[in-house]
Amino acid sequence: MVITQYRNLMWDLAVIFAGLSPFVLIMGHYSRRRFHALLKAPLNEEVEQETHAWEHRVRRWTILEFLVPGLSILSFIAWLVLSHLSAGVS
Repeated sequence: MVITQYRNLMWDLAVIFAGLSPFVLIMGHYSRRRFHALLKAPLNEEVEQETHAWEHRVRRWTILEFLVPGLSILSFIAWLVLSHLSAGVS
């Protein structure tokens, strides 16, 4: 019974993370484009502050671009393992 609950949880997590993956990829692409556009802009104090902020956003979205799909894959693998275990228990 407990294995079935964890199996359902892993499936839900895999689907949620898979659904979030395109959003994270789009936001990462947007942040990189914005950062590169700021690098090409004429330098003044405001652009320098924005460039610094967008540099951190690019780093954050890049980490999420790898983390979210990876969590989806790991959740799916855990779901497969738990499905195999629950089939053996029944």
